Amino acid sequence: MNIIALIPTLRDNPSRTIESILNQTVKVLKIIVITGSKERYSCSSFKGSGIVEVIYNKPNMDYPLGKRIAIALNVALCQVNLKEYDYILRVDADTLIPNRFIELNLKANADYVGKAGYAMLLKASTFLEVFNGRFAEVGAEDSYIGLKLLKKGYCVIKWVCPSILMRKSGQHHSYRYYINRGKAMYKLGYEPIHVLETSRHNLRNIFCIFGYISSLLKRIERYEFAS
Repeated sequence: MNIIALIPTLRDNPSRTIESILNQTVKVLKIIVITGSKERYSCSSFKGSGIVEVIYNKPNMDYPLGKRIAIALNVALCQVNLKEYDYILRVDADTLIPNRFIELNLKANADYVGKAGYAMLLKASTFLEVFNGRFAEVGAEDSYIGLKLLKKGYCVIKWVCPSILMRKSGQHHSYRYYINRGKAMYKLGYEPIHVLETSRHNLRNIFCIFGYISSLLKRIERYEFAS
């Protein structure tokens, strides 16, 4: 079983995430860290393993977060032959995965295992077939993948073994992030009630509503699977 792990990061030190991947009961063949910071953190300590590679990609901060992440992931994918791999493990640098994460989630034999972008397991053959081996460079690249696969009838499930987010989700984001998130939710096909529900969990999500309404009034085109 050949697995490639991709870790996109802007400022987070990915060392603990790398360790959690290296400690898996099912081993990965390669780990690529794509960083938007020229600071190399302590990733150099893993280079002796021959598994970890660090790539610097200067992000365009004018783009929404999801698009910046997708571009960074695609920079890494341009350097590998995805046909040599069975699965892609995509993990954010503020996330840990339990040591049986890969093992237990592989048993589901799904095309997509995940609930959010901070940890997902993708079948490489499906990813190549549907997305031509590239992440969609859109505002919510993780949701885009899951919803498009669902629409096409592929097997999409939540984690069998969940990941561990090291900090509260969204706490470091600006109001701009939430406005872009609202715009993305509109394009993905979310109904207004779903957007309103998000404000119950985090007051910052009220900016999602602004982004959603703005897209609605402008009649921005939704994705082909939004229905």
